[in-house]
Amino acid sequence: MIQKKSRRLIALSTTALALPGIAPFIAVADSPPTQSTISYKFSNYQEDALSRSEVLFGDLDRYDIDIHQFQLITPIGDNWSLSVDANQESMSGASPWFTTASNDGSPIINLSGASGISDTRSELAVGGRYYLASGSIAANIGYSEENDYRAKYVGFDGQKTFNNDMTTLGLGFSYSSDDIFPTDAVKFNRIMNAEKNSKSMVFSVSQIINQTSTFQSALSITEQSGFLSDPYKLLDVRPEEKTQIAWSNAYRHFIKAADAALHINYRYYRDDFGIDSHTLDFAWHQNINRYFQLIPKLRYYSQSAADFYTNIDDFSKGLSEYQSSDYRLSSFGAVSGGLSGVINLGDWSITIAAERYIANEKYASFQVQQVPAGLVKYSRLSVGIDYTF
Repeated sequence: MIQKKSRRLIALSTTALALPGIAPFIAVADSPPTQSTISYKFSNYQEDALSRSEVLFGDLDRYDIDIHQFQLITPIGDNWSLSVDANQESMSGASPWFTTASNDGSPIINLSGASGISDTRSELAVGGRYYLASGSIAANIGYSEENDYRAKYVGFDGQKTFNNDMTTLGLGFSYSSDDIFPTDAVKFNRIMNAEKNSKSMVFSVSQIINQTSTFQSALSITEQSGFLSDPYKLLDVRPEEKTQIAWSNAYRHFIKAADAALHINYRYYRDDFGIDSHTLDFAWHQNINRYFQLIPKLRYYSQSAADFYTNIDDFSKGLSEYQSSDYRLSSFGAVSGGLSGVINLGDWSITIAAERYIANEKYASFQVQQVPAGLVKYSRLSVGIDYTF
C-alpha cells in the first residue's frame, strides 16, 4: 500500500515481518498518519489438479479460492489512528481424506471424503493505535466465521524508540479462541464440536543502520491447546498441545546506483510436533520511473516431518496413538517465484502480482524418510487498488 513518499522510501518499505497471531505489530510509523487510505485487493488461489495415478478414487480438482480484502487506515485526532480490515474467501474443490498403499507400496490418495467442498469465510478486525512521543501502543479485536469454523481474537502491542529514533523495541501479545463444528459430522462420524485456543507473544528489534539500510529481528512464541487434529480426515490423531517458536529477520538495502532496494527475509521455525523449517526469500524493488515499480521475488522453504507423520494411514492403531498422513506435516521443500508491478498515480496506486509455487520432497534440505503424497502446486494472481485522501 504505497502512499505519497519518496522513491527510496517506496523501495525500502514493506519491512513488516509475517508473525502469526500479532497484527498489526511490526514496522509501524512513529507518528500517526496524516491522511486516510482505503485499499482493496482481489486474489485467486488455484491448486493444480492431481493425476489419476495419484488418486485411487474421488475428484482430482483441488482448492480454488477467491479472496477479497478491504482495509481502511485513518487518523483520529492528533495522536490516534484507526484500522478496519474485512476479508471474504470463497472456496471450492477437494482435499485428501486418507492414504492407502498402492500395488507397489507407495502412498495413494483418497479424496472422496472431502470432495465437493464449498465454503465461505468472512472476517472483520478493528484496531486502534495511540502514538506517544517516542513510541506507540495498540489493540485490535477480530472475528472470523465460516460454515464449520469460528474464531475470536484480540491482540495488544507496544513500541518504544531509542537512540535518536534509530532503534525500536516492540512487544506484543494475542489470544484466539476457536470453535470447530464440521458440517458433515453425522454422515462421516466426525466430531460434533471442539475447541482450540492459541496464545502468542512476540518481541522485536528494528534498527536503522544508515541512510540506505535497515534490519529487523523478531522472536515469537505461540502456545496452542485443544483439538489440533484435522476433523475432515478419516484418521488424524495429533497431540492436544503444541508450542511454536519462530525467529524472523528482515534486511533492507537501497542501492542508489540502481535506484532499487534489495529485500532479504529469513525465518526459522520449530514446534514440539517435531517440525523444523527454514524460509529464505529475496525481492528486488526496482523503481522504473516516478510512476512505476517492478518487483521480482524468489522464495525457498524446507521443513522436516512431524514425529508422528506417516505417508500411509495405519487403521490398526487405536485413537490413542498419534498419527497423521497430512502432507503439510511431511518433510518436503518448496520453491516459489513471483512478479509484481506497482503503478503510483499520486493519490491512487495499483498493484498487479503473480506467483507460482511448487512443493516436492526432492527440494527438502531435511531427510525424507517417507515420501509424501499430495504435495501442492499452485498459482496465485492478485490485483490491488489503494486510494489516499
